[in-house]
Amino acid sequence: MGILLCACASAQAQQDINVTVRGEGNRLNVPVYRIAIASDTPELLASAKRAFALHGSYIISAPARAQFTFAFNKAGANAVKASIKGGTSFEQTCSGATLTEALMKACDVAVERTLGTPGFFAGKLVFSYSRSGAQKSEICVSDMVFKNIRALTNDKSDSLMPHFSPDGSKVMYTGYYRTGFMDLFQIDLRSNSRRVFAAYKGSNTGGTFSRDGSKVALILTATGNAEIWTANASGGNFKRMTKTSATESSPSFSPDGSKLLYASDFMGAPQIYVMPVSGGKSVRVRTNVSRYCSEPTWNPKHPEKIAFTIAQGRGFQVAVYDFNTGRSEVVSSGSSTSNPKWLNDGRHIVCTKASGSSRQLYVVDSETKRQCPLHTASFGSAKEPDFVYTAK
Repeated sequence: MGILLCACASAQAQQDINVTVRGEGNRLNVPVYRIAIASDTPELLASAKRAFALHGSYIISAPARAQFTFAFNKAGANAVKASIKGGTSFEQTCSGATLTEALMKACDVAVERTLGTPGFFAGKLVFSYSRSGAQKSEICVSDMVFKNIRALTNDKSDSLMPHFSPDGSKVMYTGYYRTGFMDLFQIDLRSNSRRVFAAYKGSNTGGTFSRDGSKVALILTATGNAEIWTANASGGNFKRMTKTSATESSPSFSPDGSKLLYASDFMGAPQIYVMPVSGGKSVRVRTNVSRYCSEPTWNPKHPEKIAFTIAQGRGFQVAVYDFNTGRSEVVSSGSSTSNPKWLNDGRHIVCTKASGSSRQLYVVDSETKRQCPLHTASFGSAKEPDFVYTAK
């Protein structure tokens, strides 16, 4: 499996707090620090450099030019001590199920100590994956640096659109397993068991959890066209939320669980709508950025923001809408980009970039608009990511 160390940071101009970005007239709204990284273990050093190159607020520098020095040294079989120098010194030892997990937790400590915001390195990804040339996709989980990758399915039939439960213990996905129809399955990662969650007539897709893990929003076509439904996360109490002649898709709960965000082609092409989870009137979110807006996802940290996919040019890009200002901003560029999901810091987004028939997972910084791949094309085709952060 080919893994790529993102070189985006080294290609940028050396920056301090709020300096002007080279080639642009605006100023960053986030600090950018020069850091040196050290370790007593070559593998830890390489992984730490790879992690910080994803962020956007850190430029890896020579020690003489660094504003902070981060040292990550092995402190046990699955433990890493983080030492931070610059301003005041700080040390903390982190443990994990693996040495890589311990390191990612230690890297997150460095982010929180220097930026005052959460790190995302110790988070987990789930995505739909197919090897080069394979016709069918399976579901995989991975850490953020693609060191520990595990296949959850081996169905040899398409497995798509996975979603984590908030505690990271379950994955919901759409599959054609056994029946050849689109059914919703739930995998318990603790027991490695799987059960059918929804297998009604027609297609059963979606399976997005509420933030507290008590509910699931899904798309069913049992009544004729694709409608939004909710259910208890344990199964049962299925409730139809929309009743239209349009096609609804991509439901996403608000952080407080009181609202549902979704896409509908009621106006001919997909646009974004919001409605109360308790039921009631849907209201269109006037993003004013594209005639095609789909795949909305609510920011877990900043509830005034959502990310979504828009049609732009001959492909797609990811945009962010702010309910407070009523403005949208396109945050991705280049190859067609879709399937946005916010990371736990409310700043970064994991998404899919297309290159021909291949798909690659990227992290996009919604503040600096930097884009970094999480793996190389030789890894295979990865798409439809979801993210969870459960590290303590």
